[in-house]
Amino acid sequence: MFRLRLRSAVLVFAILCVFSWQAHTLYLPKRGGAARTETSGGSPSDDFEELHQGNHLFLQEDPALLEDLALNGQRPPFLFLGCSDSRVSESTIFDARPGTFFTTRNIANIYSSKDSSARSTLAYGLEALRVRHVIVMGHYGCGGVAASVATPPNLPWSEGTTAVQKWIAPIRELYHASQRKDVVKMRQQNRGKSNVAEPTLHDVGLRSLIEENVKASVKKIASDRIVTEVNLSVSTASCPQSHTANYLDMALPALT
Repeated sequence: MFRLRLRSAVLVFAILCVFSWQAHTLYLPKRGGAARTETSGGSPSDDFEELHQGNHLFLQEDPALLEDLALNGQRPPFLFLGCSDSRVSESTIFDARPGTFFTTRNIANIYSSKDSSARSTLAYGLEALRVRHVIVMGHYGCGGVAASVATPPNLPWSEGTTAVQKWIAPIRELYHASQRKDVVKMRQQNRGKSNVAEPTLHDVGLRSLIEENVKASVKKIASDRIVTEVNLSVSTASCPQSHTANYLDMALPALT
């Protein structure tokens, strides 16, 4: 259960922790200093202390802005589809203020017409919030794309493995079909191997496939009826031209 309330610049949140791994390794970013690695054990409440402290600092940074967003609602210029990767939070890497992005994220920033979550986000962002831009952002070092190149795990699959492998299946198809030079070269190098490992961070073929995956999501969004219907309704109404077409942008910042 997750409850979020933003009112009079006060953010109250309650998290019901269903389960916690025992003695797992945490990579904790430290405000104002280098990240540190710790081994966690014992009470799960220790894991949430960093979040509590971060929320306290967040409330002090710009209370006037939070007050405005609470009372007057959100007016984000951007709708953002990105990867779930914890290293590429959109507000962090763009140093953006609250109210900038209307966001949906998933593994490897895939857009699918079968994903009701992404489609409903797109619909609400375009029709209700009137965002001016839709951004699809991938990132180099994407584990979802790398896993799409590697040989799938041996059967039988667990429920979790099944969910992940089904989700990244479109990228596997893209890997086998792409005619981009570096992807073709990577495919040829892997041909005949009984066990293909995930490509490394700086592999040129992987980086090219990551870029092609972003392009594929952009094309799927552009052809979705949600976008075409909004474009049609706006272009035939008495609305500013800035709201018609040309919604889609791409961004691909590197982690390294």
